[in-house]
Amino acid sequence: MADIKVILFDLGNVLVDLGTQEDFAKVFQVEAGSESQLWQMWLKSSTVKAFDSGQIPLPKFVEQLSHETGNKVNPKDFTDSFINWPKGLFDGAIDLLDSIPPHFHRAVLSNTNDAHWARLMDEMKLSGKFQSYFASHQVGLVKPDLELFDYVVTELGVEPNSILFLDDNQMNIDAALSRGLQAELVKGVACAQEILYTYGVIK
Repeated sequence: MADIKVILFDLGNVLVDLGTQEDFAKVFQVEAGSESQLWQMWLKSSTVKAFDSGQIPLPKFVEQLSHETGNKVNPKDFTDSFINWPKGLFDGAIDLLDSIPPHFHRAVLSNTNDAHWARLMDEMKLSGKFQSYFASHQVGLVKPDLELFDYVVTELGVEPNSILFLDDNQMNIDAALSRGLQAELVKGVACAQEILYTYGVIK
């Protein structure tokens, strides 16, 4: 196991509470299948990819997703539900970040968008908690695209295997592993804390 220099965090379902899969299904006006089915639908959506990579604005995203899913939703209701989808930080999220010794570089790699980013940074006070921020809508690339992981490694200026990536989606974990990162599937703060302890990041 290579020495870890960078802790690279996904946000949703790792540090940020996105609610239950029923909440997820309700936001997107689809039937509540399994969590993995919902995320497969989300990550493979061309509309979601365009929005999360910053190519289209929120109103266009709402319009196109409604067309893509065949669901006739009230645009205002959908927009309000979507903006409020992230519920807040999980209990202990800030304490976990603060417990990471300062010689580790803390970074974010998140599929996100203009509708959520200000809430994540300001309302949830994640601004200043990391040294590097890789937000999909700002970078123009989305997970699990391999090009994004290559970009992150280049920007961080370290060997891929010195990065420990924590994400809640297996598709993203597999992509990171294929590019040489160390990566672990994580759901919530307690799980993240356990992984960081196992890797010797925190004591």
